[in-house]
Amino acid sequence: MRAGRPKSAWGSLPAMINRKFIALAALVVFAATLAGCMTTRKTILNQKGVTVQLISKRGDNIELNHPITIAPVRLSHILARIDIRLTAKDSQQRVPAFHIEEIDGISEGLAKGLREAAPNQRVIVYSIRREKRFGIFETKYLTSFLAYAHGEHLFLHLSRSSWEIPPRRKDSLPEPKIGKFPSKFRILPSKAMRLVDEQSLAISWSNKIFERPTRTRVTPSGQMIRKTILMESDEPESEAEAEPEQPAGQQTIPAGISAKTLRALADLEERRQRGEIDEYAYERERNKILAADPAAGSN
Repeated sequence: MRAGRPKSAWGSLPAMINRKFIALAALVVFAATLAGCMTTRKTILNQKGVTVQLISKRGDNIELNHPITIAPVRLSHILARIDIRLTAKDSQQRVPAFHIEEIDGISEGLAKGLREAAPNQRVIVYSIRREKRFGIFETKYLTSFLAYAHGEHLFLHLSRSSWEIPPRRKDSLPEPKIGKFPSKFRILPSKAMRLVDEQSLAISWSNKIFERPTRTRVTPSGQMIRKTILMESDEPESEAEAEPEQPAGQQTIPAGISAKTLRALADLEERRQRGEIDEYAYERERNKILAADPAAGSN
């Protein structure tokens, strides 16, 4: 009697071939899936505390307006006009999104990134600011965002603003991602900007208001100073000579409208001043209020 062929741990030869084929097919599918969502990063700048990367994702069929040239000085004027509202338990505070000492370096890096990016690449900017306490202890703060140009707008997603870097994270900085909100704040847009979400802006970067500084000035000694913008304050008077997109709040109120409509417009204006709605939402709501008043439609 002939001894039977010893079986392997996988069983008979046909079964073994079948299992190997299944395993190989699964590996191919996994590799294809991994390749389909593979992200490529290219560092194009890493100096003076500013790191700029170009990032692209395989299979992401985007067509951005890259490369594009925007002057660093114009970008500085744009960044200086972006504020955020920090939400605490007992109070709310309005602060600049970008520290005055970082603006020029960040603007130079962002300009370089936009100038060298391909149509399928977005720009990531990391800026690390160092502060010393008691002349000995050094604390590092991270400001990071993702930006790209599309259509007539510069889109900016602000991930972190002056975030204190824990010692364990100093060699591995968190990457900004669209739709992710790791820090608790809300952007307060100014003229020629509109909110995309709580921490993202669409900026009309070619607007004339960005041709000169409106929120910063340089002293005779060369020190850059930023004007303080209070939560409830309007734009500085020096900006009135520019020709930005006209906010709806400056439009003429039609004569003869009812007291109810006036109260609704006043309440809407207060919401705009508190930063609860952007200019586009303000204009839509204002038009709805006026459209509901027959007297406004007759003017």
